[in-house]
Amino acid sequence: MARRRSIVTIPSLKSLDRSAGHIGQQFAQALRDAIANGELKAGERLPSTRALSTSLGLARGTIVEAFDQLHAEGYLEARARSGTFVTNVHAGAAEIARPEISMQPDSVELSLPANVARLSAVARMLRPQGALPFAIAHPAGAVAPDDKWRRLGNRVRATRAAAPTGYIDPGGLPELRGAIADYVRKARAVKCEPEQVIITAGTQQGLFLAATVLLTAGDAVWAEDPAYPGIDAVLGNFDVKTWRIPVDAEGIDVKKGVSRCPEARVAFVTPSHQYPLGMPMSMRRRTAILSWARRSNAWIVEDDYDSELRYAGHPFPSLQGLDPSRVVYLGTMSKMLFSSMRLGYAIVPEPLIDAFAGARAMVDRHSPTAEQHVLAQYMREGLFEAHIRRIRGAYAERRAALIAAIKQELPSWATLQPCDQGMHLVLWLPLGMDDVKLADQAERAGLVVRPISPMYAATPARVGLMLGFGGFSTEQLRAAVLRLRDVLDASVGAIRTPISKPSHLEDISQD
Repeated sequence: MARRRSIVTIPSLKSLDRSAGHIGQQFAQALRDAIANGELKAGERLPSTRALSTSLGLARGTIVEAFDQLHAEGYLEARARSGTFVTNVHAGAAEIARPEISMQPDSVELSLPANVARLSAVARMLRPQGALPFAIAHPAGAVAPDDKWRRLGNRVRATRAAAPTGYIDPGGLPELRGAIADYVRKARAVKCEPEQVIITAGTQQGLFLAATVLLTAGDAVWAEDPAYPGIDAVLGNFDVKTWRIPVDAEGIDVKKGVSRCPEARVAFVTPSHQYPLGMPMSMRRRTAILSWARRSNAWIVEDDYDSELRYAGHPFPSLQGLDPSRVVYLGTMSKMLFSSMRLGYAIVPEPLIDAFAGARAMVDRHSPTAEQHVLAQYMREGLFEAHIRRIRGAYAERRAALIAAIKQELPSWATLQPCDQGMHLVLWLPLGMDDVKLADQAERAGLVVRPISPMYAATPARVGLMLGFGGFSTEQLRAAVLRLRDVLDASVGAIRTPISKPSHLEDISQD
């Protein structure tokens, strides 16, 4: 016959703290703990709810609610006209521990999955930078969306169309897809229809979707060298062979790509503004890579992350416009508006529309609908293009101030890479310096710089720092250059070999 005893003295139940609130949840958890650690045995009958209410000083309703919850979870069972009993929650563990089943003891050290180390490294690599001088992609102040965005957002969200609703097409809101198609046709010479626009959560997701759709296990892939760290993170998630193709003054060296890996299935490139170095891909190279793609039946993924921010002449036209059937074009709103919006887009060849929509549905269905409504209206009313014109002027002023401060304050061996586009500059350093260590030292000085050498696959990697200027005033940038000078001076003091300006770098005066 099942034993019945007072459970008031059980240690787990003595821990109830009536001053802490949620006494019912505390009582339920105390019962769970008592069952799990063996204070209450399987088959043991519990006192009635009335008796427990009296002995514990708790409302009977509290006891009943806790019993019902633990019954639902499988800790307790109610038997008609017999009472409430503890179930054998350890039966499953005992079953798999039978001698005929080879199992490690329960006390064995936890063995982590093979992907944990790689994905943890990705999390560290893509962790957002702090809002300190030289951080990249921190729009604020004069370059943040103005009051028109806020007022429009309030108006649009108050309408029935932007009200919370069910799922939408994973490709995105039709109004936003149409607005983006209109914009990129005019501003980027992209050839597309609204149906070809797939709304994403930004460039990183766009790269992941492209790899998901275009690659199969064992495929070979081209990526630039140096390259955006996020593309390495994406390709590392797939069973593919990545060939890093060097970049020179004309962009990716297609001839070397063909000689090293002519059978590549996809090439990931940044033709309008190479990341991180900044040069555009020449027309000769554009023609060459499209010719290779046609001959090899391959695809090109064009990451066009900040093409609107060109300070001399008009933005370069897209690669996609030269061959829409071979190119997947990726764009983002993170640089132009704000990254927390998590809106970007992929423009895909017609045969790939459903595949990209399916891949998007598998990841997270679709982006938040209300933000899509707001952005669609912002673009339809011409406010987006007006915003770009405004911030291009602000960024140009900040860029000029940073260049002037670097030329005036930093030693001649620290040389800027010529570039007339984007939200960052590349400061080259002589071989022998450690840009990773310099980045750590700069952080201790209140600066956030990004080292260039880890973005190279080839060795020896070139050494340099990425300096973002988008989110900081001209005064902040000038003061930050003085702090960077102190960091560089301290680093040079620790190097025994003479430091001289690298002869292979062009001076910024040519910019």
